Amino acid sequence: MRAPPEWVAVPMPSPPVTRALRCAAALVLACLLVLSPAAGAAPSIAGKRSEIVELGRQVAELDVQAGAAAAAHNRAIDRLEVARRTLLITRGELRIARRDLRRSRAVLAQRLVDLYVAGRPTFIQVLLTSGSVGEAYEASEVLDQAARGDAGVLEAVRDRGERLAVLEERQVAAEAAREREEAAARDRQATLSALLSRRRALLADARADLKRLIEEERERRSRLAALEAARRATLNSLPYASAGSAVGAVPRGSYVFPVAGPARFSDDWLAPRPGGRSHEGIDIFAAAGTPVVAVADGSLYNVGYNGLGGWRLWLRDGNGTTYYFAHLTSYAPAAREGASVSGGTVVGYVGNSGDAQGASPHLHFEIHPGGGGPVPPYPIVSGWARTG
Repeated sequence: MRAPPEWVAVPMPSPPVTRALRCAAALVLACLLVLSPAAGAAPSIAGKRSEIVELGRQVAELDVQAGAAAAAHNRAIDRLEVARRTLLITRGELRIARRDLRRSRAVLAQRLVDLYVAGRPTFIQVLLTSGSVGEAYEASEVLDQAARGDAGVLEAVRDRGERLAVLEERQVAAEAAREREEAAARDRQATLSALLSRRRALLADARADLKRLIEEERERRSRLAALEAARRATLNSLPYASAGSAVGAVPRGSYVFPVAGPARFSDDWLAPRPGGRSHEGIDIFAAAGTPVVAVADGSLYNVGYNGLGGWRLWLRDGNGTTYYFAHLTSYAPAAREGASVSGGTVVGYVGNSGDAQGASPHLHFEIHPGGGGPVPPYPIVSGWARTG
């Protein structure tokens, strides 16, 4: 294996070369724009944060409304408790009044019996049974006071009965009002509770979505950084490097043109292909059977047939750059899996195998710096020495 080639600056190829470079640069720029934060998840994260703020405001408002409904419910219960206590006290007073009335009625009944049997004594009778006029007046006054007391007791019982009737009516109304308020409060609380549950669930989901979006954005940025690092590494490993727009670098002496004979080719990098595919290399047209040679010292691998490339093989050079040769009509004896070859060794012959059947014989050729993705081959092979 020879030492890595020496790199020298040479003028860049003609306008098709710079057009290919501009095409590659535009492709890289488009990829970076697609992956840039401005076009990705950042607006979604901002929108999700706004959604969380709005849901938080709605939950806070519903909490206030739920508190107001609970307070109204409690006030209704307090009013009912007051009404119940008032009714309880009044019923106690009524029991006492009824007891006093029963006692007074018993006294009156006895007095009526006495008056019916003996009749009400006149003042003369009282005077004659008394020791003096004063005692007679005093006895008469006692009888009048007793009668007035009985009337007072009757009046008190009547007043308390009427008051009790009013209170009982109020109690019935209070019970009915309280039941209505309780039913309304329960409905309101149930509605608010359901709404709060939904809003809190939405808030929890929004927070989970925000967390997921932030994690996805972090991963996306990490992938973007890795892509940028890979892009820089790829550009640094290219077998040419731009210096302004007019100077490039190609290896001298160690790399040879892949077709050893008359050939023609153009810059058809990324040109459309059947099935929506894009061309990842260039097509070098030559007569069928024209020798195809290794472009550098290296080792061969994936020597064999597939449906797309037909008879194809790969070459890896000492710098890790790989080269793809496809649509061969046959292999040369040196083309064996794992074989080491020198630059210029014949490895096969131009043909149209694979998906090139029916097309003009040509070599499909790709360059993969560092074994990574393909780069435009035209500006590279244009500077390689040609034979035949």
